[in-house]
Amino acid sequence: MRKSGLLSLLLVSALLAGCAPVTETPSPGPVPTESVSIPTPEPSPTPAPDPVDFREFLDGVNAARKAVMTQEEPIDISAYTPDFHEQNHTFTEEEMERLTTAHGAGWHLTLEDVLDDVDTFFLLLQTTYGAYYYFGGDEVFLPIRDAVKEELAAIRLPSTRNWDDTQYLCKTLEETLYQHLSPVLVDGHFMIGSSAPRDAFAQYMYYVPGLYLDSVEGAENPDYIKPTIGPDGRICYWYAALSHDGSDLPDTLDGHSLKWQQALWASTSGDAPAFSESEWEGVPVLTSRRMSAGWENADADEQALQRLAGCGGEYAGSPLLIFDVRGNPGGMDQYIDSWFRAWTDGKGLMRGAVIFRCSQLFCRLHTFLSSEYIGTYYTLFSSTGMRAERSGPVFVLQDKGTASAGEATVLRFHMAADALTVGGPTSGCYLTANNINLYLPHSGLTCSVGTGINSNETGQNQDGVGFLPDLWVEPTQAMELTQKLIEFYGLNP
Repeated sequence: MRKSGLLSLLLVSALLAGCAPVTETPSPGPVPTESVSIPTPEPSPTPAPDPVDFREFLDGVNAARKAVMTQEEPIDISAYTPDFHEQNHTFTEEEMERLTTAHGAGWHLTLEDVLDDVDTFFLLLQTTYGAYYYFGGDEVFLPIRDAVKEELAAIRLPSTRNWDDTQYLCKTLEETLYQHLSPVLVDGHFMIGSSAPRDAFAQYMYYVPGLYLDSVEGAENPDYIKPTIGPDGRICYWYAALSHDGSDLPDTLDGHSLKWQQALWASTSGDAPAFSESEWEGVPVLTSRRMSAGWENADADEQALQRLAGCGGEYAGSPLLIFDVRGNPGGMDQYIDSWFRAWTDGKGLMRGAVIFRCSQLFCRLHTFLSSEYIGTYYTLFSSTGMRAERSGPVFVLQDKGTASAGEATVLRFHMAADALTVGGPTSGCYLTANNINLYLPHSGLTCSVGTGINSNETGQNQDGVGFLPDLWVEPTQAMELTQKLIEFYGLNP
């Protein structure tokens, strides 16, 4: 992220005017004099600093994004996507039916059953998980498997069994897998039962409310200072940072006592439409809350998503646009892809790749690929990217609830000139794609596994961290502050 410095503040010194001496008139004796109070001139007020020039700030963001696009070669992830034809017949039809069908544990679940589930779990990773080789393959995962089995084998159960023992074994299996895999699986999508490895490594936005700075010059540690929008709408700076729980943040910096506060997520309702259109002071406001149809309003959501896919061209000429993707947990990015291509007249193309691992289970659940692809990684999309050179600011609002296809929306706007992201870091659920639920045969433990792998514009894994905003503001205030910025800089034609 580029930190743009403010213009240096001019210091004005007040000159105090002196009084001319009074010539005394000689007199024969003392003459009473009247005491006169001479007012002290008040110092001239210090002029307010010039605000950050909006165009200068926007040009800086444009330049940083354009620099990413100068890389001519596509991001190479071939080392993580080898063919695996030897695994094409790992599971029988009956086993695949069991692994893909939700079920609970049997009443008489035994420790031997649990240990067998451990073997099956790691076999599923080895044969189906899209990022298996990305995280080290057999050299990393097989020692973890052995350690998990060793720990579970030490469990001692009473000779008289009951349902509580079965529940205990299921919970212990989940917790043991979670503890051993969390340091390895930096994957925001992965789930083991109700346990998410991302909970162990996720980074959240913290900030110091009410303390705004005009410049980063002379700061003890500029890494803790981020560009923001002040209460009046001008671009300035404040203290903001990423942390897992805030315990590692400094108490003081630059002579300030810092009272860090964790940023909130924008509240979204399940009843809210998947996509809606409105306007503020003539400025179009598009709101995308999810990229898939919900259970309760499936028909209405599908209509809204089709509207999203079809209306991009209608906003191509808008001199200003606000696109709110806060709280969007994802779904299918085909809708925003259609919108973006129409909005940029086909000139914007995301940098990165989307690759599916065509395993036995993937091909059983997804019949759109022919059997010839089994045992390979199928490249669905790969591009060096194409930047859409356009004019007119678009503000993209994001927060920690923006995930998966919601994050793909943010990345698409990275490919367009004059786009600024406002709010907090996104969720960081992007590395793996096309997640499916699998169920261990004996315990019924659910495992949510990504069968594909994504690469973003930089090729770095941002899971848990997320994609950072250009302007760091409390996400719940992102809309209000964006509107104030538009007013302050007179951007609304």
